[in-house]
Amino acid sequence: MINFTLRSLPGHWPTLETLDIGAMPEGIRRFQRLIDLGLASVTSFEPQAEQRARLGPDSYGSRVLSDVLGDGRPGIFHVTHYPGCTSLLEPDPAVINMFHGIDAGPPDGNFTVIREESVNTRRLDDIDECPMADYVKIDVQGAELLVLENGTAKIADAVVIDSEVEFVALYKNQPLFGEIQVFMRAQHFMFHKFIEIAGRTFRPTSLPDATTALSQGLWADAIFVKDFSHLECYSEKQLLKAAVVLHEVYASFDLVRRLLLEYDCRSGEQRATAYWAALQDSSALQSMYMSLKTSI
Repeated sequence: MINFTLRSLPGHWPTLETLDIGAMPEGIRRFQRLIDLGLASVTSFEPQAEQRARLGPDSYGSRVLSDVLGDGRPGIFHVTHYPGCTSLLEPDPAVINMFHGIDAGPPDGNFTVIREESVNTRRLDDIDECPMADYVKIDVQGAELLVLENGTAKIADAVVIDSEVEFVALYKNQPLFGEIQVFMRAQHFMFHKFIEIAGRTFRPTSLPDATTALSQGLWADAIFVKDFSHLECYSEKQLLKAAVVLHEVYASFDLVRRLLLEYDCRSGEQRATAYWAALQDSSALQSMYMSLKTSI
């Protein structure tokens, strides 16, 4: 648990232009802390009217847009029984139904398509209402790569991108993690870590909690950071912006310290020293790594 904020340290900390692509509310927003601290201006994309209404016009500090993001061509929106599974891609029952806890069968499987809607997609780069992003969180059920490929200008100055990725194709013709990572490398982002890794048990094996897994990983959120092997390519403001989101949202304390050391070398300030002292005085510094070697 992070029990101190960068705003408690000396100096000005910049606000991040944040894109929430696929903004259906599911619990507390991952970046809610940034909003609460006044460190995020958020542009949300949510094409489903009912879910957009749940967001409300002022829920997350900025604007809510209804565009279906894609490559700018017509598409089919596959609306599913559980709204969080709705996608431009078609669910693949042959794969989904191998697992407990997810289901593509009628009448109420979470991946069951209840209707198909013809839509005109828009390229992220073509949306004037959308600012250049500092931080992106994207979860569009398999269409993440399509959206990012058509938004390279909007993400060109971003410092952190948080994308849902899959390891098994639950949708037909779905790009998997490896393809997204290759694209992100070409955009000068490095993979940082996974969070919220999820899986399910193969049928017929089941567990009391159907949302847990014994062995198979299915999806996760992958965190990509602007190439930290070339900090000379960061502006001073980007160093601070990356430090803000990586501390407040992802508890990446060691990378934050490295970014602040680079900032201090340029600015003559002592933010890294103050940051490290605050970490030592708190209970925040802990391993955020998961290793099977600790349990087998």
